[in-house]
Amino acid sequence: MPLKDRGKIKWQPAHFMPEHRAMLRKLETEQMAQDKPLIDEYELEDYENKIHYAMEYAFFLIVKVWREGLFHEYTGRENRLDGIGRNIYLELEDGFLEKVMFDEIASVEVKE
Repeated sequence: MPLKDRGKIKWQPAHFMPEHRAMLRKLETEQMAQDKPLIDEYELEDYENKIHYAMEYAFFLIVKVWREGLFHEYTGRENRLDGIGRNIYLELEDGFLEKVMFDEIASVEVKE
């Protein structure tokens, strides 16, 4: 009678505790996190000019956003600009609407 060996299954790590898996995910995101870039007044004014230019001529914007330690990049047309709440609403290429706050913006480029 041959011996039934489980092979790789026997030696794989057993992550059976949900707390352990959550801690591993949290550790990974903390290690991948980056510092928020410092943006001075001149860069902010340049970003605002690019945003107004893209809105006036209906060009696409490429906005790089810093959220929770990670950078995200969105490409789309500006749908609405909220000056009081300091938000930009981008209509992405796939049709979804993304709300971006001015404080989260890391860089802005106009795609003509």
